[in-house]
Amino acid sequence: MANIWESLKNEKRLTRHYYGDLVRFLFMLAAIIMLVTLPFLMGKLPVPLYISILVILVIGVLAGITNPLQKWISILNGLISTAALFIFEYYAVNSLTISGVKTLYFITNQLLALVFLFALYYSIKTIRAMYLKDTNL
Repeated sequence: MANIWESLKNEKRLTRHYYGDLVRFLFMLAAIIMLVTLPFLMGKLPVPLYISILVILVIGVLAGITNPLQKWISILNGLISTAALFIFEYYAVNSLTISGVKTLYFITNQLLALVFLFALYYSIKTIRAMYLKDTNL
């Protein structure tokens, strides 16, 4: 019984400041948004169709392998979130200046930028907690 109690305490300590589940949800939300809007936006995308599908697959895989035991995946989630936020916001602003607010391309890019902003925030919170735990601060 004591071993079970200690195991539960250690697990709670490990996951107290872990936001990977939320990052996983945000990554899956982004992948779903991209998958649903892809047929309607194919002609406007700055990359070939297979690249878009590959990105959706990668984001889905990253969501699936996110866990509290490996720092590298949290760091990778932070890096992917940063890159995605930059890319989607760039194309949202670019689309706004060319076509205006009411285009599906603008709305999709802006929504994806917002989703990845939250994913970045929670990825960084998770990384910070993992490093603080290691230094016993």
